[in-house]
Amino acid sequence: MGKQADINDTQVRATVIVDDGCDWTKYLNWLAKAKYRIRNGINEAPPARPKVAPVSFKSVKKPRKKGHRVVQQAIGAV
Repeated sequence: MGKQADINDTQVRATVIVDDGCDWTKYLNWLAKAKYRIRNGINEAPPARPKVAPVSFKSVKKPRKKGHRVVQQAIGAV
């Protein structure tokens, strides 16, 4: 059996984008009003974050360096 990768690992985070598929808009708006609620003594539970899409993993595409082709031609690799 293969090894399980920890999604919170820094190397995994640098090479993979993880989308949990939840809609975070209402939660982020709720978070933006945190100081308002604290100041006025309002205790409000955070809104639900409904699942709108399946969990997806996308690899991070790193751009190729500008001088790559020139260097490859100089050493005769291209």
